[in-house]
Amino acid sequence: MAIDLPETDLTRVWRWCQQRIPEHAQHQLRLEHEIRGHDVILVERRVPGDAPDAPFGPHWTARPLARLRHSAGGWRLYWPDSNTRWHLLDDVPAAVSVVPLLEALDDPRRAFHG
Repeated sequence: MAIDLPETDLTRVWRWCQQRIPEHAQHQLRLEHEIRGHDVILVERRVPGDAPDAPFGPHWTARPLARLRHSAGGWRLYWPDSNTRWHLLDDVPAAVSVVPLLEALDDPRRAFHG
């Protein structure tokens, strides 16, 4: 049985990404999401250090920040290690909505933003 990603939650993730980076910094830093099957990968993109005025495109660096995985049991939050292997955050319980996971990402005690 296929499980579709809830559109409401995808909209929440999109809005969350849009609100994290101030407009004046978006020419150097972006926070985006990519959908891969039942996963939503949050990606930080930065302009290359040697070309601060380069247009947004493939020359920007990309670093995965978190993975939100959807299943019949709800949404779960994962973090990437330095080899981009994903690890479940055990202290963030599965949730019906992505909201508690996004709140966990905003928690200053967690190191999701570089």
